[in-house]
Amino acid sequence: MISLRESPLPRVHPRRRSPHRIARSGWAVQEESFPSRIRRQKNVAEPTGKNLNEISTYYSWFNGCRLLDRPMEMLLQAPEIDLPFCLMWANENWSRRWDGGDSDVLISQDYRAEDDEALIADFGRHMRDPRYIRIGERPLFMLYRPGAIPDAARRIAKWRALFREQEYIDPIFIMAQAFDDNDPRPFGMDGAIEFPPHKLSVSCTPIEDKVQILDEDMTARIYDYGELVENALADPAPDFPLIRTLAPSWDNDPRRQGAGLVLHGSTPRLYEHWLKESISKALQNPFMGEPFLCINAWNEWAEGAYLEPDIHFGSAYLNATARAVTGFQSRLGAHRLLLIGHDAFPAGAQMLLLALGTALKRHHGIEITFVLLGGGDLLSRYRQVANVEILNPGTSSCIERLQSLKAEGFASAIMNSAVSARLAPDLGHAELPFILLIHELPGMLRQHRLEEALTLARKQARAVIVPGAQLTRLCPEAIIAPQGLYNQIAFSGNDRKRARLAYGIDPDALLVIGIGYGDARKGFDLFLQLWQMLQSSSFTGSEYHAAPDQKPRPLHFLWVGNLDEQMKRSLQTDIEGALTTRRFHLPGRVEDVNPFLSASDLFLLMSREDPYPSVALEALASGLPCVAFARNGMIPDLLSELEQEGDTRNHIIEPGDLPAIGAVILRQTHDRSNSLAYRIKRGAELAERFAFGPYVARLAALAMPDLPSISVVVLSYNYAHYLAARLATIFAQDCPITEIIVLDDASNDGSAELSERIAASFGRTIKLVAGTRRSGSVFAQWRKAVDLATGDWIWIAEADDLSEPGFLSALSNMISQSPDAVMAFCDSRVIDETGAEISADYQTYYRSHVGHRLERNMLIDGESFTREYLGKCNLVLNVSSALFRRRALSAAMESCRADLAQIRLAGDWRLYIELLMRPGSQVAYLAEPLNIHRRHDRSVTGSLDQKSHLGEIAMMHDLISKRLGRPLDLMRDQRSYRELLKKQFGLTTRPRKKQYPAP
Repeated sequence: MISLRESPLPRVHPRRRSPHRIARSGWAVQEESFPSRIRRQKNVAEPTGKNLNEISTYYSWFNGCRLLDRPMEMLLQAPEIDLPFCLMWANENWSRRWDGGDSDVLISQDYRAEDDEALIADFGRHMRDPRYIRIGERPLFMLYRPGAIPDAARRIAKWRALFREQEYIDPIFIMAQAFDDNDPRPFGMDGAIEFPPHKLSVSCTPIEDKVQILDEDMTARIYDYGELVENALADPAPDFPLIRTLAPSWDNDPRRQGAGLVLHGSTPRLYEHWLKESISKALQNPFMGEPFLCINAWNEWAEGAYLEPDIHFGSAYLNATARAVTGFQSRLGAHRLLLIGHDAFPAGAQMLLLALGTALKRHHGIEITFVLLGGGDLLSRYRQVANVEILNPGTSSCIERLQSLKAEGFASAIMNSAVSARLAPDLGHAELPFILLIHELPGMLRQHRLEEALTLARKQARAVIVPGAQLTRLCPEAIIAPQGLYNQIAFSGNDRKRARLAYGIDPDALLVIGIGYGDARKGFDLFLQLWQMLQSSSFTGSEYHAAPDQKPRPLHFLWVGNLDEQMKRSLQTDIEGALTTRRFHLPGRVEDVNPFLSASDLFLLMSREDPYPSVALEALASGLPCVAFARNGMIPDLLSELEQEGDTRNHIIEPGDLPAIGAVILRQTHDRSNSLAYRIKRGAELAERFAFGPYVARLAALAMPDLPSISVVVLSYNYAHYLAARLATIFAQDCPITEIIVLDDASNDGSAELSERIAASFGRTIKLVAGTRRSGSVFAQWRKAVDLATGDWIWIAEADDLSEPGFLSALSNMISQSPDAVMAFCDSRVIDETGAEISADYQTYYRSHVGHRLERNMLIDGESFTREYLGKCNLVLNVSSALFRRRALSAAMESCRADLAQIRLAGDWRLYIELLMRPGSQVAYLAEPLNIHRRHDRSVTGSLDQKSHLGEIAMMHDLISKRLGRPLDLMRDQRSYRELLKKQFGLTTRPRKKQYPAP
């Protein structure tokens, strides 16, 4: 059994206080609290030995003979190994087919009466081990097939008596629900344990006719894993103790040779859903007073039931177990996105899709899955980012898988190319909406016969996005959105020196670079032909004539990228001749093109047709001048735009006019006036202009239009002790986030640097804004947070607070239904400095002021909320519990800027009044404590003296009463509240001398 107790990570479901156990049957090594040792490198959960905690292992006894007993004996002889365990007697015949049947029996199970005492003594030997799993004082004893025992009830009663008389033990007898035996009571047993796929598959519909079976002789039963999961979760609790069991997957064909049972379509997400819901049910229906779950199994490879990492899913099932058990980083909502590409070939569109998936995951917390129509060399890199599905369009299995993905929460998709449009009909059958990115120009569409598929995809798509105006002729309804620069590019003097040294290029030489897959479309043959032309003594460049006394700089050409094999063969002699000069270089495909760009002086885009290649953006961002053919895509349009802005270094040449390009190069060989300083400056400007983030955010908004735009700003000052937990609960939100900004107020405890390390360990990206001088005002930090944020909504998440994973999704769901809401907040759980719970919510405090009115959700206009809930005291007790409409909050802060500069304690109260008293404003309230408020002496509330506290409250009362017309009942309540606080603070005042009117 596995006991999942307190985890060192933040308790994202802290109200689940009862310990609950999970076991995996078979030689199933278990863990205590999976996520307590999650290593976040490459999203792999790798449990350490210390956590391998509880197992339920098969016990094989055949007429006094033990088999497969060495691992168990090793454990018994090593008491220092902290590994609780219990036994399940596999009491069936050992057959060649591993089915417990009567044919091909290797060792029979005869249940001889003369073996009973020895059997019980051997069980007792195990049960006396202090690590043996118990409920109270009673050890758990599982029996696989009670129905196979002759006169089972009498025999089990005898064994129970022998345990008591001989071993002084009273075990809890548990039977497996298998072979149509489901109820333990007829056998005189105490409870049962599920043993999927036994029992659970009985109510499932076979799907052999819906899958492609390659073996014509196969007679196996095939069931849908998703249907089995739903049937398992819908199964009502019986009137006897039952331990529920899950199976990550099942396929026992290796043991049955085409005649077994298969659960088809298992995924980590379906399994996570099953486990998460089963945990909830186990807490509601504990087994003899303690919640238990089992997982079948850890390493039953011969039956396809295992949690161990494999090549296909990696550690995804282990990670899913961690998420389900703790609620940590669980995203089973509708904010999941499919990224569809045509293959994983290392080319521009495929690299863009990989970068898009990385950014959506790291910057926004959107869970993605790649759907590809083919493989390629980038497949391993795709899988490092997310799960990859390779589907065959137009097949029933493809539609079935897309429907399954939709059921798992993938609500929409981004189709990355016109080539991928072949999947559009299947997406339609699965009712999955998508946006379509078109990168291909008309020539490529005709070459690959994509016109018909693209026409259908355009009709289905929620939106069509193209990188430039040229493609709007193909698709007039398209949105123009250049993709930007997904690689970090910047000129480096050191890289320039090292790269030139590595290839024997003089510091003074002119290096001309081309980049891309070396085929006809990218124009590698033109690049080589241009080189040969420039080496010819007869070429002088009709457009340029150098002065006789000018000595040209040495000229080098370099092409980065693999060469197309057909082109390589056809140009082999020319290539070899160019390479022998040692001034023509072919480094092949490289992971980092930055050093080569820094080393170069001129970029040639020789493509015959190229819509908006990223390599051109990279070259410009490194400060290189660019030469491109007119009308070959949208880069010439960009170069024209740059020229209009004053950057005249770039050149647009008529298609195929190599002499004109040669003249540009000759001019460069005679020009030694190029300024590296200008290049660095211009490159930095263009790198910022081509930023990838806005493009990704726009695609996310188009693909998921219901997704709120939320900026999270973490306010921190010397909170290194709390920062990891705070960021963890932000990364765990099941609602994607536009951006996460850590605003550090000049901390001196290393927390600023720590925040970036924490984010990296989670595979997430934050923007750190570290102050160099303390602001001295929390509201100055609020102002800065609002100015820095770009989302429509802002969550000011104080670094010492925590939150539940559903905090943002719950509040954003409320604001999506409330177009006039300027603020939404929820109740809070309260913890102390160490994390110990002070109270489960603020309801007791609320009731003392407004009765039971904050026990239910509400949407209320701002003025009414001010009057009824903020008029006497501030009932929004923690800013971390609130989500604000950013523009409205900014306007409110500007209006009361002077007051905020003077107030220490009541500034948030003052701001809420300003925000909510604006005409038409509404506030949404959720009566669920999804925020976790940490109260300690370092807070402003804990450090402000009591007289100042009362003074600020009196000021707020006066302001509110004025705004509301000085209603007498409110003023009376306000006065009573101040008098109550005076008594609590021990601040007594002398009674005023009675004043009499003058005669």
